[in-house]
Amino acid sequence: MSQPSWTDGSPKIILLATDLSSRCDRAMDRAAHLANLWGARLVVLNVIEHEYELAELARSDDLPSWRRPPEREAVVAAQVRRDQGVTLKGTEIRVVEGAAVATIEAVAREISADLIVTGIARDETLGRYFLGSTVERLARRTPVPLLIVKSRMRPYSEVLVATDFSPSSQHALTAAARFFPRAPLTLLHAWEIPFAGFLDKPDFRREWTAMAKAGCDTFVAQSELSQSQRRDLQVLLEHGCPETMVRTYMRDKGVDLVVVGTHGRSGLFDVRLGGTAKRILESAPGDVLLVREPRSVRRSIEASAAID
Repeated sequence: MSQPSWTDGSPKIILLATDLSSRCDRAMDRAAHLANLWGARLVVLNVIEHEYELAELARSDDLPSWRRPPEREAVVAAQVRRDQGVTLKGTEIRVVEGAAVATIEAVAREISADLIVTGIARDETLGRYFLGSTVERLARRTPVPLLIVKSRMRPYSEVLVATDFSPSSQHALTAAARFFPRAPLTLLHAWEIPFAGFLDKPDFRREWTAMAKAGCDTFVAQSELSQSQRRDLQVLLEHGCPETMVRTYMRDKGVDLVVVGTHGRSGLFDVRLGGTAKRILESAPGDVLLVREPRSVRRSIEASAAID
């Protein structure tokens, strides 16, 4: 499988998947900002999935006059422009009937999207985020980098990359460097000592830390970072739960984006989006960019189809 086009630079085609609800407002703002930042083509996709929506459109002759829009695309375009406050020059609006995940994947393939942007639900009372079935299934199926937006729109002042030193993490670091070449990069490796009750002793922890540092040095040396990015890279080797370290760092430092590679060495980022990857998605207080290693895409799609 050939390398994605964005490996030579920032994304040139962005697909925004939106249901036009308030949960996607931040995703729309972010997608518009990134399109302007990168000079990228922006395609806004609204999928008509629910049976009641299709039935309502089918019996439109029986609806009041104000509920009989001649073109669904025109209604969606008007809302996009209203939500943005301005007309997005060059933005393409698509309205497609079908199953949400399959339709998003199909359109992404058709337009050769370099990035998919979508929103996430939040329970304001409980103050936590919920992936929702569509986002979760899309996150574990699509080969296209997926940006799940939670934060309000402001430029990313720092980009956090969670790593386990695997090839997948290397690919995620490359994506972070290509997407945001001017933002400071922080590489975070969090580790937990196995059988901590027996092995979490000072000497053993020092040895484990030394191994982590050696692994990190090799990882950075083999990266595709520029000389300036490598020089300015901040590296954090922390003992603790990975998702807890990610969440704590983002909150303490006001970081709005964490980049995660799927199918890592430790099996934390598996095809079911289980384990650490899902917990990072749920608990990270900012946006999450999931990046899949090209070699794992075919295996992932086949395994995901088997699960479904």
